[in-house]
Amino acid sequence: MAALLVASRADGAAAAWTAYLAPADACAAATEAGAAPAVQSRAVACLVNWARLQSGRRALAQPPALRRASELKGRIVASCGQFSHTPCGEDVTAGVRAAGYRFARFGENLFAATWGRVTARDAVAAWLRSPRHRAILLDPSFRHVGAASVRAPELLGGQDAVVWTATFASPS
Repeated sequence: MAALLVASRADGAAAAWTAYLAPADACAAATEAGAAPAVQSRAVACLVNWARLQSGRRALAQPPALRRASELKGRIVASCGQFSHTPCGEDVTAGVRAAGYRFARFGENLFAATWGRVTARDAVAAWLRSPRHRAILLDPSFRHVGAASVRAPELLGGQDAVVWTATFASPS
């Protein structure tokens, strides 16, 4: 098993990150900050797959176990009050293991912002702006994605926050 948090540059790295960002109307509810969590999860997966298709990658399947893994990671981050891939000293793969997903490769992207002010599209745009996060999102070795948003009171210096997690993996 391998954990991947930092990957090499994605193909097309010379292209502006905006070339990978779906138009506002490409994915249902992608621009609705108040959409239900399950709807936001589907919007993130749609946006990720849109970006992957722009870079010549295959779309990722969305097994429920990885959505659950993303939700578990978000809850750990929220309960610890620590924005980290290893909150409270947890192993980076704690969420994916607890969800019962057996993986050969793993990666994740996190994003935190003020609750109710950001959308699925905002989270994916932030990942695409970052070369390291974009490389994970576009990594051709991944086959699956799961995404979740979790409310995290007090995470951002006393502000009510949201933690977005996208978990990428290939099964073992």
